[in-house]
Amino acid sequence: MSEADNLCYLIENKILFNPEKQSLVHADSHEQIKLKPTASLCLLLLLRNHGEIVTQNELLAFAWGESHRQVSFNAFYQSILSLRKSFLQMNVDKQIITTIPRKGLVIQQEITIEKKCVLIPETVTEPTAEVVPQSTPLATQDETTAILVGKTKRALLTPVEGMIIMLTMLIIALLIYPRVIGKQYFSGYVVSNKYAGQCHYFLNDDASDHTRHEDFIKRHPEMCNNDKYLYITAYPETKNISIILCATRMELSHDNACQSVYYPRYDSQ
Repeated sequence: MSEADNLCYLIENKILFNPEKQSLVHADSHEQIKLKPTASLCLLLLLRNHGEIVTQNELLAFAWGESHRQVSFNAFYQSILSLRKSFLQMNVDKQIITTIPRKGLVIQQEITIEKKCVLIPETVTEPTAEVVPQSTPLATQDETTAILVGKTKRALLTPVEGMIIMLTMLIIALLIYPRVIGKQYFSGYVVSNKYAGQCHYFLNDDASDHTRHEDFIKRHPEMCNNDKYLYITAYPETKNISIILCATRMELSHDNACQSVYYPRYDSQ
């Protein structure tokens, strides 16, 4: 493993990101959030390019590899949204990931990032005990038959056949993954039936109540137009609010057009 692979990143002297474990850990409360693999890789690339804009294509190629051309906009945006939601849950006041319209994403230079090296314990090799050769008794007829049968069974699947099966399963997983992840992630958002109008509101259901969501809707009627779909992420315990405005529902279209609006210190008073 290279030295770069051993690095962790301390964000704003508060959140420790461990790329190897794909997790965020709060330095004070020790609360830990496990990230999705693609979200973790996107965050890693943004941290490596601290202060520089990283394009969507660069993030897709780094996080999804050779299959990135088949990844939908929704799948990419869900990974970025999950990162922002994780920072919200850890009560980070600043906006860690900033969207630069028509250019890409960036972790701004004013966000403090400190690299920390993860210590890997050395592997202790114990001395090998001297092997004293012993005479091996001849196998009985029944034991010989069992050995021959076992070899015959192992030869039923050749290495080439095993490789073909693994590749087939991988291709199927890559085709199904974006749709499954999209439905699972946004299943945590509930429809707000209280406010009817020219748009559709979806609120994160893991909040203890939706008081701040409702206050935001009342104070920002200008966002409700053109039959848009608004995904509002807020928690009573934090001041952060994240808004995603989309042309259609996330889980119904893979060619969606969305815009992100972030309020790091939204005051509902």
